Amino acid sequence: MVLFSKKIVLSGLLILKVGMCFSQNIELTIQDADSLFMARNIDLLAEKYNISMADAAVAQARLYHNPVISLGENVYNRYSHRYFDFGHSSEQLVDVDQLISIAGQHSSVVKEARSEHAVAVARFEELIRNLRGELHKTFIKLYFAQRNMKLYQNEIVSLRTTLDQLTVQARKGNISQIETARIQALLLSVRREQNEYLEDVSALQGRLRVLMSLPSTVAVTVLFHPDNLSSLPDVAECDRLLSDSIMQRSDVLMARRQTEQAKAALGVSKSQAWPEVHVTGQYDRNAGYFPNYFAVGVSLSLPLFNRNQGNIRKAKERIAQCEQSYAGTVEKAQNEVSVAKENFLRSLSLDKSVSDNFDKENITTLFQSVNDNYRKRNISLLEFVDFYKTYKEAMLEVSSVREKVFLSAEDLNMAAGFEVVKY
Repeated sequence: MVLFSKKIVLSGLLILKVGMCFSQNIELTIQDADSLFMARNIDLLAEKYNISMADAAVAQARLYHNPVISLGENVYNRYSHRYFDFGHSSEQLVDVDQLISIAGQHSSVVKEARSEHAVAVARFEELIRNLRGELHKTFIKLYFAQRNMKLYQNEIVSLRTTLDQLTVQARKGNISQIETARIQALLLSVRREQNEYLEDVSALQGRLRVLMSLPSTVAVTVLFHPDNLSSLPDVAECDRLLSDSIMQRSDVLMARRQTEQAKAALGVSKSQAWPEVHVTGQYDRNAGYFPNYFAVGVSLSLPLFNRNQGNIRKAKERIAQCEQSYAGTVEKAQNEVSVAKENFLRSLSLDKSVSDNFDKENITTLFQSVNDNYRKRNISLLEFVDFYKTYKEAMLEVSSVREKVFLSAEDLNMAAGFEVVKY
């Protein structure tokens, strides 16, 4: 309980911090994004009302039927021979009717309401699972897109410096204008590709803002550490965890709760096949030979024609449908976990291979060296342009491989329904 309270306080402080920064750039970790998502996401806030309504439905189902009281007065007073004489000598009727639930009619309605509440909770958890998975994947994509933007920006700065030096030399007649034009074309190409990434960054930021319900004036910069990736547990332990988690996945739980709800609805339909029993009481003042007539009675409907057969059959068919859906949901979850695990292991293996065979520090140093050597005219224009393209493609490919690791890890976490891979 104390831990939960601390989380609420931290989330409140984070929301206050964001609220003060609604017109500027904010930096968020994935934990910050999770807190804002849980506290502000419109879909989650709307779905919570379904749980509240289900709570109210349970409270309503617990209530018993109200008694019905009816009053009657004789229009003509036979003692005073007057109409609408409602004095002590007039005849008055008082009837009380109370519906009594039998054969589990009340308890079955309560049970059905509780099962509907369980379905509402499971549906809310399923919405969290799907939206949080989208939030994390959007967060990861935005991080790598922003990181690639820095790569393009570094290239643009370097090309701009080189072009300025070449322009000075071209004016002096030391180099050909063709060479300057080639560098200008290369710079234009890099800027065009950078603009395409800018469009992706804007779209990802927009989706992230929607998921966290932030104003459009907020520019989000994500803080992420792609080297902090924990590998899977050993194979046997991982398979056990995944196997156990499948039955606790929110969509599987929701399918199971829907089956239970259908069974509860069948119980209600069967209980409604029993007669309606009413206990009645009657008082009649000045009723003929008996001045004060008191009577109690019981009335019930006879289930001769309508024994709720149609609704009972419908409820049974609904159970069969839910059971089929539940089996399909379990099978789907098992396949998703199997595919997600294979994809993650495959991407992790590729990333390890790239990390073992690709030295980013060395190629970055080489990048600076190529720039310096070209400006000193130690390498040709063709070699310079070719290296620029190769360097850019290599760095983008390395970034793509690492991004795929985290996206596949998030797919595995989402398929399993819990955090298998932590980062």
